[in-house]
Amino acid sequence: MTDSAAAALVWTHGDRTLVGGGDLLRFDPGTGEERYRRALDALRSSGAEVAFASFTFDPESSGSVVVIPERVDHFPAPHTVRPESGHGRVISDGVEAWKRAMARALEAVEEGVVEKVVLARQVDVEFRSRPDLVGVAWTLQARQPGCYTFLVDGLVGSSPELLLSLEEGRVASLSLAGTAAATGGTLASEKIDLEHRLAAESVERGLDGLVTDLEQQTEIVEVADLRHRATRFMATAEDGTTFADLLAALHPTAAVAGTPRRKSLELIRSIEDRPRGRYAGPVGWFDAAGAGEFAIALRCGLVEETRATLYAGGGIVAGSDPEEELAEIELKLRPMWEALGLNRGRHSSAHLV
Repeated sequence: MTDSAAAALVWTHGDRTLVGGGDLLRFDPGTGEERYRRALDALRSSGAEVAFASFTFDPESSGSVVVIPERVDHFPAPHTVRPESGHGRVISDGVEAWKRAMARALEAVEEGVVEKVVLARQVDVEFRSRPDLVGVAWTLQARQPGCYTFLVDGLVGSSPELLLSLEEGRVASLSLAGTAAATGGTLASEKIDLEHRLAAESVERGLDGLVTDLEQQTEIVEVADLRHRATRFMATAEDGTTFADLLAALHPTAAVAGTPRRKSLELIRSIEDRPRGRYAGPVGWFDAAGAGEFAIALRCGLVEETRATLYAGGGIVAGSDPEEELAEIELKLRPMWEALGLNRGRHSSAHLV
């Protein structure tokens, strides 16, 4: 990755846009639940106020990135859209690997090994020249209103799912599970009811003991051409609780791993053909006081020079249909295809133009 690409840091949602520049410190905080605490301790020791972070999905995997920038600018994201030119081609669409994992996931569900497991699909793309990642981020921000748009060390995307917000003692989280097209799709089925209930319950369990006055609100969240079943959580943090405590308790939720957590993580490690890296991990910012805002890194891609891996996934429970799940993943991949200027039909290869 080039120095300019590595230095780019963006977080934007609603009225808040943070853009970081220059590296005061860039490091991997290691593995395990203490990685969040190590990141906070490093920021406090640096004397800086704000850091950006992108943690790996698997708590036992290295490769997380914490960046303490030399400066952080606060200004509105531009309203102009700067899509890429589309000079790219798909090297591997990941469909066959996903189908093999899907078959094994359904077996595990039927055998009672897990009640739910979330599968990821990875798509490899090659470009003629390195994409403008900041331009991709602004394009996503403009086209995916309401999402959390991020760019941290080459991982760029726009996620609809807020894992955690902690500011001035107030905690918020938005659990999403169950997806349908904005037109013509349905969010009313026993399968979606189960998938969403398991995701919401995992957030409630994670918050238990760390917050008071917990309130829940169910709703439908619509983002561009997709709708999601959602449960919004609002609470007050116990005294002394930081984002590090909350992330350690919450991640990974059943929305990105499954139920039960340990068994679903073991299954994912065994059936997916390669690690997810930072896809589906916490991504966001935090400050020296212990506040922070983290989305789950969904609908995203990792861009390194002229290569990119794009990611999307979905929850598998009893009654999941492989063709329906694959169609849902295609919808979730669309924002990154469009932001990168890739024109491709379902399962087909894009070509250099």
